[in-house]
Amino acid sequence: MVKWEYSVLALKTKIHISPREREQNPVLQNVQTDLNDLGEQGWELVCVQNVRLETGMLFTVAYLKREKS
Repeated sequence: MVKWEYSVLALKTKIHISPREREQNPVLQNVQTDLNDLGEQGWELVCVQNVRLETGMLFTVAYLKREKS
């Protein structure tokens, strides 16, 4: 039977659009790199969720899993 371990982490989602690129998709800094690094460690992205705190602050949470050694 396969056993899993899980990781829940807040993603750093700094979004910016340069004046010349307004018609293109915004850039999410570091997210792709961070997820690729986690994938190299055996983590698989299962779900992503936007969470709003009572203070109104909004952030993105990633849920990952990998097989236990």
